[in-house]
Amino acid sequence: MGGLSCRKLRGKDRSAMTRARRLARLAEATDRLVGWYRLPKPLGLAVLIGLRQRLRADNLFDTGRGAADRPPTTLAGRTDFKTARTLDGTHNDLRDPLMGSIGSRFGRNVAPELTHPEPTERFWEPNPRLVSRELLTREEFQPATTLNLLAAAWIQFEVHDWLSHDTTNSRPFEVPLEPDDPWPRKDRPMKIRRTAPDPSPDGSGPPTFVTADTHWWDASQIYGNTTQFADGLRAHSQGRLGLDQHGLHPVELERFLAPLGNKNNFWVGLAMLHALFLREHNAICERLASAYPAMTDQQLYDTARLINVALMAKVHTLEWTPAIIAHPTSQAALHANWFGLLGERFDEAHGRVFADEVLQGIPGSPTDFHGVPYSLTEEFVAVYRLHPLIPDDYEFRSARDNSLLKTCRLPDLTYQHVRERLDEFSMPDLFYSFGTANPGAVTLHNFPKYLQYFDRRPRDTPIDLAAADILRTRERGVPRYNAFRRALRLKPAATFDELTDNPHWAEQLRQVYQDIERVDLMIGLYAEPKPPGFGFSDTAFRIFILMASRRLESDRFFTRDFRPQIYTDVGMTWIRQNSLRTMLLRHMPELEPSLRGVSNPFAPWPVAGPAPLVARPAPAVSAPPGDAPSPYLRYSDRLEQPAPGEDLDIARIIEKLTRANERVYRRYGHALRDAHAKSHAILRGRLTIEGDLPVELKQGLFADAATYEVIARLSSTAGVLRSDQVRGVHGLAIKVLGVTGERCLADDDADTQDFLLVTHKEFPFKDVKDYLEKGMPLAGLLVRLSDRQLAFVIWVLRLAEPLLAFLGRRLPLPMQVFIAPNDNMLGMDFFSAAPIRWGDYVAKFKVVPGSANLKPFAGQPLSRTAGPEAYREMMVDFFSTEAAEYHLCAQLCTDLASMPIEDATVEWPETQSPYVRVATLTYPQQNPYTDARRYFGDEVLAFNSWRGLSAHRPLGPINRMKLRVYDASSQFRHRKNRARSLEPTHGDLPD
Repeated sequence: MGGLSCRKLRGKDRSAMTRARRLARLAEATDRLVGWYRLPKPLGLAVLIGLRQRLRADNLFDTGRGAADRPPTTLAGRTDFKTARTLDGTHNDLRDPLMGSIGSRFGRNVAPELTHPEPTERFWEPNPRLVSRELLTREEFQPATTLNLLAAAWIQFEVHDWLSHDTTNSRPFEVPLEPDDPWPRKDRPMKIRRTAPDPSPDGSGPPTFVTADTHWWDASQIYGNTTQFADGLRAHSQGRLGLDQHGLHPVELERFLAPLGNKNNFWVGLAMLHALFLREHNAICERLASAYPAMTDQQLYDTARLINVALMAKVHTLEWTPAIIAHPTSQAALHANWFGLLGERFDEAHGRVFADEVLQGIPGSPTDFHGVPYSLTEEFVAVYRLHPLIPDDYEFRSARDNSLLKTCRLPDLTYQHVRERLDEFSMPDLFYSFGTANPGAVTLHNFPKYLQYFDRRPRDTPIDLAAADILRTRERGVPRYNAFRRALRLKPAATFDELTDNPHWAEQLRQVYQDIERVDLMIGLYAEPKPPGFGFSDTAFRIFILMASRRLESDRFFTRDFRPQIYTDVGMTWIRQNSLRTMLLRHMPELEPSLRGVSNPFAPWPVAGPAPLVARPAPAVSAPPGDAPSPYLRYSDRLEQPAPGEDLDIARIIEKLTRANERVYRRYGHALRDAHAKSHAILRGRLTIEGDLPVELKQGLFADAATYEVIARLSSTAGVLRSDQVRGVHGLAIKVLGVTGERCLADDDADTQDFLLVTHKEFPFKDVKDYLEKGMPLAGLLVRLSDRQLAFVIWVLRLAEPLLAFLGRRLPLPMQVFIAPNDNMLGMDFFSAAPIRWGDYVAKFKVVPGSANLKPFAGQPLSRTAGPEAYREMMVDFFSTEAAEYHLCAQLCTDLASMPIEDATVEWPETQSPYVRVATLTYPQQNPYTDARRYFGDEVLAFNSWRGLSAHRPLGPINRMKLRVYDASSQFRHRKNRARSLEPTHGDLPD
């Protein structure tokens, strides 16, 4: 049953294998100790590669092949299988033609002895219907805010290609129903069909099951796996497919589809993707026929299918998966799966130089089964049960102006209504509606309510699909959650509280299961905490690490036959140059405004407005009559588009931050700022507004020439007090005094305007969700690292930077902050990083050295012998004898495509809108760091970018987060330190 082949190894091979196993074990130990997602990306990537090696060695099991485990003989007979995929999946492996074909068995990722279904008395404990009702019922839709609804449709589209079990009418399961169960009386008992048994079981050992489709990634969901459907779909001219007016297969062909198979689960979301890839096939045929006029209809069809399938695999690997597991390390691993660690640019410049998949990716590498015949596995089936992604309610809107066209429920979109909806809505409107809507989060209490009463009549009786998912996993012998984790060498949950970080869920799990060892796999996967950026669990990710690569590396057409001789030069270019975005725009150019600025089509698209957000003529009070319209974007409250769930994410950040602040308080016996904890100078000065500004810049505080007193605080590090020799984030907080006018916040009666700046142009995290999932874990790690440990990490990152640059890549933004030169702070530029309102416009701003006596400090490295308080000492030394002048400059926004508000990681191009000096900051000679000043600046003062004029309202997700986070942090600090917060009215500082 193990199926692992043995061969005599040469000494060099044996030594290499021993080293690989040791490294794999080291990676697994590191993951258990730290967690791969908590490591810097280069180290995390190395750990993931090691984990994959260990999983390949220990978690691939062959279940064998019975005499009848093969496709129907009527599908055999083709002789051109060396250059084309077959309908029944045979001859992908030329030495074992039946491998992966229709009728072949599902393999295993856990040892076969662990896959015996439980005895009847334990099989039903607890009742799957009880589990569904108590733990999965959706009371309120929980959105996955980093994804759009196309992501939900996509994975079902792919699963319909990969996975298919037949069912049988014989002895259906009868699900026990409690007296108070709301299941309709007319539909009792609830009957769920059993999985069809293997036609030639082994007779001993656990049961095996066979696939009703091929195991290969071959787009059989659109091309079919019967000659009747496949031939009926073809136009038999230039390789093209004969499609209906919607781009779908003709409806009459559905008589050739199994009534209880994928046809039964067809809905509008699937229809959209079917139509897209069927149209793509015809577009590929047109290009091939133009380039190779001698190709026959059959050759064009076969080659176009190969290209279309490869493009589908590329979209899944490089677009869908990075969207649903959006951790920087896992995203890099996925990119490496396709292009290798050397990257896409190396491949484009040099072609295939190395056979190794790690260096240059799986496509084009040698085929490798790792000693076990290829098949998908029952465990792979189990972890891809992602029905919570599907919403119950849908809004269909116009791609032109976002106007509401119609609302529908899920049953209105299912099989029997698909073509009604396609007659009702255009394809661009459908894709726009899905692109701007969120799917559900894969979590407890979020199963679609319409699927808990899945009415499939007249083809079958209604079922609770949630209960069926649990029942199927038990029926096929997939271990329960803790046993599953043990089989993958992961630590099992000792208690319900350890399984989940949600105390309410822990109690519910305890009530339903009573014994932690009885928790079903699917329930455990939904309940466990997810890695930052992940849409599904880390436990499921282990199977993904293994099988995502295996789907590619075991397929001849993705490996040794992924070459121009099979695909043609045109085909290889088509795959290289295309993506889901280019496909959408090729077939629906009307979507171009919606996709503008969207880096991943599976992430939420911007909502179309009733009119483009472009510059409008300034009102008469701001612009003299007859002047040309301003080229700058005018402010509107429609510019901000908070993501669904943002308030909840901010609340979670505050909760985590409060716990972190408590730890720091216990460590120091004193509360620190969670950001910029260490001050270097508390400066008094004045801000002089320029008098001859352009009309667009004469806004808010800067409307008229004036001079204001200011108090400024220069600082660095986050959460802990570090030596200045360790590079961190540097900050400048400016409080302008005597500022009157309408305030941002209704309860703010201060006469001050706060401006907060840092030394990086863009914020390292895109939005609130990104900060919660990536920034908070990073902050937690930084607090735990000693200065020496952090210095070592920075040293490693600096070593990695030139290598990544050679490969055409960059370190993630959060890492770039730490490898920036540790220079003299007097010569540094400071940036707002996120935009603010600038009266009638939108802007970012910066503060840069202005006076001649500051110029020598620009780029001047901090001396390694200067000590841990180098910044404070240089400030005291300088200002004891010198004054300084800095320039405050503003950069106006021209458009949201290149200068977005909702993505804080994008640097606004200065070539499009240069910074313009709007004011001068002057600091006179002074002592900037007396004990009294330090206490006043660190304990009494609080800076918040929301404390100021409404004309300078902070914009974007990071600023919306700061509104509540800074206030919570300030209150914590002042409460713990028993220091009263004071908003100053004059610039005299205590000395």
